[in-house]
Amino acid sequence: MKKIFLLLVITFASIYAQNLKIGSDIQMLNNFEYETPKSRKMKIPLNTKTLLIAFDKDTGALVNEYLATKNKYFLQKKKAIFIADINKMPTVVTNMFALPKLRKYKHLIYLHYNEKFQNAVPKKDEKISVVRFEDKKVKSISYISTQEELKKVFD
Repeated sequence: MKKIFLLLVITFASIYAQNLKIGSDIQMLNNFEYETPKSRKMKIPLNTKTLLIAFDKDTGALVNEYLATKNKYFLQKKKAIFIADINKMPTVVTNMFALPKLRKYKHLIYLHYNEKFQNAVPKKDEKISVVRFEDKKVKSISYISTQEELKKVFD
């Protein structure tokens, strides 16, 4: 009986899980766990103004290529965070290839490994999700796919 009740609670919670949308509080994002490529646990700072989220290898590479041309503290100065959702990547590939490469970047990358994140954050195939915050609330959500669009995010 307890197992059935627990299963119902989990099912109900997942069906009605809060999704990020206009007006959502930035604190909602800290219900997820993030870490750097060097395994440091991270939280989304409450003063964040821009969030870049890549859900696949190509969009992640696009953001990393752009940020590699910038100062080490570019994201911090812009009050921006880059999240790479790598939950679909096999663990062996992550540990043997992705993490060593990601550790070489000078900019800060938040990694996310749980599929619940991709269900809670708006996304479009082959696009980078750009979430803007104002007063700790989501002001806008947009999608980009080119270096030019990425540059405009910070202009």
